[in-house]
Amino acid sequence: MMCYKSLLAAILVSLTGQTHAQQISTSEAYTSTKNQLTQWLHVQKSLGQNNDLVSSLTLKDKTNLLVAGEIHYQPSGQPCIAYAPHRFYDKHTYDIAITLLGDCQVFLANTVHRNTNAQDGQKSDLGKHRYSVTNAFIESYASTVDKVMIYQIHGFDAKKRRTKQGRSSDVIISQGSRPATAKLQYISQCLKEKLQLTSRVYPLEVTELGGTKNILNQIAPKNSEFFHIELSSTVRTQLMQQPNLMSQFKTCITL
Repeated sequence: MMCYKSLLAAILVSLTGQTHAQQISTSEAYTSTKNQLTQWLHVQKSLGQNNDLVSSLTLKDKTNLLVAGEIHYQPSGQPCIAYAPHRFYDKHTYDIAITLLGDCQVFLANTVHRNTNAQDGQKSDLGKHRYSVTNAFIESYASTVDKVMIYQIHGFDAKKRRTKQGRSSDVIISQGSRPATAKLQYISQCLKEKLQLTSRVYPLEVTELGGTKNILNQIAPKNSEFFHIELSSTVRTQLMQQPNLMSQFKTCITL
């Protein structure tokens, strides 16, 4: 155990520590973090073979070149990622997404508000910022599995929607800028049938909240499939108050 702790400490120092004298670029910091996270994942996989393991990290790059993030990983479960990028903005999305941990091996979340300015002057919005701890982890994790599903949970206010279809939706589900696949449509149909929700697929049934500007459209690994899931405030509250509804939701999302 002492050996493991020493190794983990060394990895975390490498992940978060840079000497003040050393000047590195954002892309270099990102690549270094990604490589070290890959090492960390290999350690977790090895430990998880003989232990009941759930590992958690909250990483804030000391150079401030990367947007911080929260990571939970466990060796068991499907090769998928439950992701809440706007925990302080989209109410209940953190709690909803983390319930998928167990079905999925990975849970990711933001640790700073999406409207906080990053060092480069851009918002620390994990749905849009290129250089983040969570993006680095997604790329690292994808390199360790054959295929990975990414379920990104968002929230919306139906009253602010500009179309009739948007205002009357409980769920708007898409794959960002990619065409809707059969799996996406199957998930939406499950939400309709098992949860009795008004679920619409972008762009087939609704023309807004399609996640087309999401950073994962650009950087998602080739062996990944991205699901952008928008939940109305009413549905988010219902999921938190009704355990059976949450259980059915999990079943539909991770089909």
